[in-house]
Amino acid sequence: MANRKLFVFDIDGTLLDENKQIPDSTREAVKRLAENYEVAIATGRNRTMASEIIEELAIENYIVCNGAAAYYKHDSIYTNFLNKDELDRLIRLADENGHQIVYETVDELKRRSSQANKRMEEGMAHVGFPVPEHDHDYYKEQSLVQCLIFYTEEESSLYEDGQFDHFRFVRWHDKGVDVLPVGGSKFSTIERLAEHLDIRNEDIVAFGDGFNDMEMIKHVGTGVAMGNAEAEVKKVADLVTTSSSENGIQLALEKLGFN
Repeated sequence: MANRKLFVFDIDGTLLDENKQIPDSTREAVKRLAENYEVAIATGRNRTMASEIIEELAIENYIVCNGAAAYYKHDSIYTNFLNKDELDRLIRLADENGHQIVYETVDELKRRSSQANKRMEEGMAHVGFPVPEHDHDYYKEQSLVQCLIFYTEEESSLYEDGQFDHFRFVRWHDKGVDVLPVGGSKFSTIERLAEHLDIRNEDIVAFGDGFNDMEMIKHVGTGVAMGNAEAEVKKVADLVTTSSSENGIQLALEKLGFN
């Protein structure tokens, strides 16, 4: 069918403006899209953290934890867990380096340290959520899809110089990094969702602003960078629109002939 298209939206800095609100223009544009096309969210948040946005926009398809899990009509179609052996080693190394960790399942966040430091507080505030509750050994009884570690770019060589074969590290804050399964990303899981929907890659349109959106923006049929996007993200986009607060999604859809 000619109208078989998939529109994918990041949450923070894309669907949400700088005040963590969905602009009216975005809400209306997404609602109109959903009447004729498939619409999905692809976010670094887990399902619980994304649930309010999912419900507010009545979106049934979503990719969470930077691609570690995907849902079609709210049913799970894919989950990718962190390697247990490497996770043990990562935790020991983080402890040795004095870097705090947040454990993440599809639905929960727990911190390892008894007291959150300033880096963790700032990182969680950046995404508009409180510091997670303390549960030191949470990872021993749970299958994690992601971890957050709080360290600076200057400290990245402690983890990101080939020490971990099964993990990839994606920075989302100047002191915060996501730890993901090596084969996982928003784009790779978008491909899985599109295959499930029988939609070709050239018929996918993706909107984002952060480094964790760069791969999907570069490789889908049409990649749209928000006006507030990182400069590197804008370079790989097919279209750069205005920021979320400046009706960026609505304007981009109009330019692309979809609204």
